[in-house]
Amino acid sequence: MSRITVQSLSKAYGGETVFADVAFEVTAGMRLALTGPNGCGKSTLLKVLAGEIEPDQGQISVPRGARVGYVAQEMAGDVLDQHLLTWVLSALPSWNEFWGQWERAVAEGDSQRIETLAHRQAEFEELYGYNPDHKARAILTGLGFSEADLDKRLAELSGGWRERAKLVRVLLQGADVLLLDEPTNHLDIEAVQWLEEYLLNYRGALAFVVHDRVFLNRVGTHVLFLGGGRPVLRKGSFDEFLEWDRENADQRRKEAAKLSAKIDNEYKYINKFRVKARKAAQAQSKLKKVERLEEELSQIRQSQAESHRGRSLSFRLPEPRRGDKVPVAAVDLEFHYDSGQSVWPRLNFQLFRGRKVALAAPNGAGKSTLLKLIMGDLVPSAGHVKVGPNTQVGYFSQHQHEILNLDNTVIGEIRRLSDPKLTEEQVMGVLGLFLLGEPFFDRKVKGLSGGEKSRLLLASLFLARANFLILDEPTNHLDIETREGLIQALKDYEGTLFFVAHDRHLLGEVAEEIWALDQDGGIVQYLGGYQGYLEKRRQEACQADPEVCEPDPMREKTRMSKEEKRRRAEERNTLYRALKPLRKEYDKLEADLEKALDEQAALEDRMNDPVTYEKPEEALKVNAAYKESVEWTENLMARMAGLEERMEAIGGEAGVEDR
Repeated sequence: MSRITVQSLSKAYGGETVFADVAFEVTAGMRLALTGPNGCGKSTLLKVLAGEIEPDQGQISVPRGARVGYVAQEMAGDVLDQHLLTWVLSALPSWNEFWGQWERAVAEGDSQRIETLAHRQAEFEELYGYNPDHKARAILTGLGFSEADLDKRLAELSGGWRERAKLVRVLLQGADVLLLDEPTNHLDIEAVQWLEEYLLNYRGALAFVVHDRVFLNRVGTHVLFLGGGRPVLRKGSFDEFLEWDRENADQRRKEAAKLSAKIDNEYKYINKFRVKARKAAQAQSKLKKVERLEEELSQIRQSQAESHRGRSLSFRLPEPRRGDKVPVAAVDLEFHYDSGQSVWPRLNFQLFRGRKVALAAPNGAGKSTLLKLIMGDLVPSAGHVKVGPNTQVGYFSQHQHEILNLDNTVIGEIRRLSDPKLTEEQVMGVLGLFLLGEPFFDRKVKGLSGGEKSRLLLASLFLARANFLILDEPTNHLDIETREGLIQALKDYEGTLFFVAHDRHLLGEVAEEIWALDQDGGIVQYLGGYQGYLEKRRQEACQADPEVCEPDPMREKTRMSKEEKRRRAEERNTLYRALKPLRKEYDKLEADLEKALDEQAALEDRMNDPVTYEKPEEALKVNAAYKESVEWTENLMARMAGLEERMEAIGGEAGVEDR
């Protein structure tokens, strides 16, 4: 049941091919990551698989009766009046209706009807669990909904929370084939981690699109890369795919260089001898050979052009002028909306020049609100926040409409957002740097994709030459290659950086400090970057609840997923392969040592026997043999000690003891 097979699938819009000749199969337990640059057709392919749109060519096979889970794009008007929990549960069959039929069958004594209903009950419980209400609440909580949210009407939820609700409904329904398009959008880090664990334990066939590199590597078992010419399917994580592609690219470069040199040599011969009568035939033959070699070289270069790596965005932020020692500081800062209650306790902080700080907190904790207060877009309810007089701020908002004039053209908008002293050539050059070249200049901003709008904002930051960057979810809408370019630019940036992000790869690579917005204590600062923050949070959780760090072994054993068992088995196999030759050598040395010690004991007996000394020559031989034996045993023991250290380094002390 958990299988989807794709053969020769193609799709085009307006005569322009989105993808062509795509073929693959996703089976139970397989988690296929669809990857590639923006515009390569990943989301379109998912829609085709879900039956939302028809392919131009090819076939999709799903077993009869298989349940396909896919998050629909829109909610109908009437749906918005429903309460969250009620709407989520409405995806399942009505148990009330079932039990009504059961009671009537029992009252009428209809044994055949009772037996049929019993089979249906078993099917329901197999598909949806014994307690759907409990399961629904568990998924809702895992994805960040509070108990108070469950009775809210869907119309009361923001767009992001409605997207989460649609994801909850699909997960609750269960599916043999699950298709997820950017499921981490609108999720905070805790919810993303919950979803990862959920999918790691999912038993069906999964195909998904996501731009979160950590998620890709944790969840994906296979990678299907689109947008590089011919689609490529590889087993393994996304990082393993990139490594394979790098090795392939290196090999192609070497082959191209070798062929190019060979062609040059052949041409030298041809040019030298083609006019000589005796060599003309050979030269002509070599010319045909060169033509074949050039065709081969052309194919290699074509495959190089279709490389699956290639960063789509690469830039370095200009060096900013030196700013204030403290670019921004807050004293007793408060802010409240209509409710009258402050979003967080009074905040007091100083951000020093050159630091790169990430602001962390769950969704709704006020991260974006704090950034808007710093920017002056909101007025504090109490206290104040001050930006230094020599601090020039560059701002990136995840809500692009808050910065961009959507009715402007791309070239007009970049002029509006940048220094008026810049020349036309400078502005156009920067747009080209951010992959918004001449075809985009006269296009309306509202006609750009989310990723293109993000690149336009990044281009404006580049031109601003700001010494203090405030970024709110800067990687939203960006594909992985473009994210990599941005991350490298932020790592190299010499100014001050204060940002909000749910991209764990960005946090791990760029943030030097994490400032957590705590609902009780205001801002809590964690040094040591993102990994240091995670370790500190783990330690705090351990102190609050020791059982978190000392789980019940039996419970952990039961909870261990198939994925974990597979991973451990692979680790054991890797360990065994590394230890096997060392153990073999160790066993041989141990056998040699036993023989040497036996020989040494025999020589000692002879040395202790007075008869030996009756013949001086014999006594000298025995003593010399004994000395050699001692040196040999010491040599064997030293070599064994070295092997023991190597085995311990690979597999611990048990690696030696369990040989």
